[in-house]
Amino acid sequence: MKAKRLTRVAIPLAGSAALIFGMQGTALAAQTVNVPSGGGYGQWQADPSGSIPGDSIRACDTGSDGDYVRVDLDVNRNGSIDRTAWTKGHPAPSCSAWISGNLAEGTPVTIWVMRVDSGGTILLPEGEGNFTA
Repeated sequence: MKAKRLTRVAIPLAGSAALIFGMQGTALAAQTVNVPSGGGYGQWQADPSGSIPGDSIRACDTGSDGDYVRVDLDVNRNGSIDRTAWTKGHPAPSCSAWISGNLAEGTPVTIWVMRVDSGGTILLPEGEGNFTA
């Protein structure tokens, strides 16, 4: 009798626990685009995650080479730069703050990630990533 009662209680509890823990959402990781020649990367974050705002970009410099990393965001992929993030003035390794602004869901975006020397010259090649807001 006790075994039947225990089973009737245990099964619903186990099912509830499975629903609670199985339905936990995972954090949405930022999409990363590397500088092809090395030395850094850029990130696109479509949706908010923890302290990271949605529809945002940031630049990260990993090379202590005197260059900095710049990330340009083109909203609607129309060829115009709508936002820029860079690590200029900060020693590597470092990342810029997240640069954000609300975009309509499904908006197509492109980010370009590049190394720039201390004189402002873009060092080719650039990294490119196509995403949606």
